[in-house]
Amino acid sequence: MEGEADGGTPAGRGRVSANALLLAMVLGGGLALTLLVRWFWSSGDPTADLVLQLKSAEGEGALQLAIPGEAARLVSGRASFDRITLELTPGAPDAFATATLDLEGKLEETQVHSLGYERVRFTRDGRDWVPAEGLAPMLSRAMAALCARRRALDGGKVADLAGLSHRTPEQVRGDPEVARVLGLSERRYRVKGWYLRLERDSALVSEDSRLTGSSPERPVDEQRTRRLELKLDPQGEFYFASGLM
Repeated sequence: MEGEADGGTPAGRGRVSANALLLAMVLGGGLALTLLVRWFWSSGDPTADLVLQLKSAEGEGALQLAIPGEAARLVSGRASFDRITLELTPGAPDAFATATLDLEGKLEETQVHSLGYERVRFTRDGRDWVPAEGLAPMLSRAMAALCARRRALDGGKVADLAGLSHRTPEQVRGDPEVARVLGLSERRYRVKGWYLRLERDSALVSEDSRLTGSSPERPVDEQRTRRLELKLDPQGEFYFASGLM
């Protein structure tokens, strides 16, 4: 028949191949389209690729942030990048994306909700653009400071607490609330939730914590909500600007 005969010609075989490619893309769904768009734009203007990398991290579990000092990752349950602006210089090895990030997730059993400023640096790696410090560097740095404080309070590490607050060990020991926490035996300091508001050079944090242990007078088991203030130092790391507790 005419259709069968046509399939045997070069033109017919070309149409079959094109149809097969189209079918594969349809069946592959978003993944195939994502790869195609990223390949196209990485070879020229990276604008679409950078935006696509941010938006592709919005699905449940798609954004997983490595936190310095922590074995587990912060895994998003929901994330949304908005108000994205790009800074690009033709031929430059770096590009920047500034955005707001609204994230809800978990670091092991700790609930995390963050809203605010992110500035993501991308570096060229061959034909690809790679986020040099992950897709949420501000949140990752703030979480690193919060986790380090939690570990130091739990382990009674005064020198670490001093470094995190830009104070001397003597000043840390002189803080009545810190001294009370560190004075407990069998101490456990656990965080149930961190709620962060990120700005360009600071973060306001609400912390829900549970402290257990024993004092000379009685057992201790208390739950509290604290407000903490973080600021960026000249090295780009967060420290506790208004006290540790």
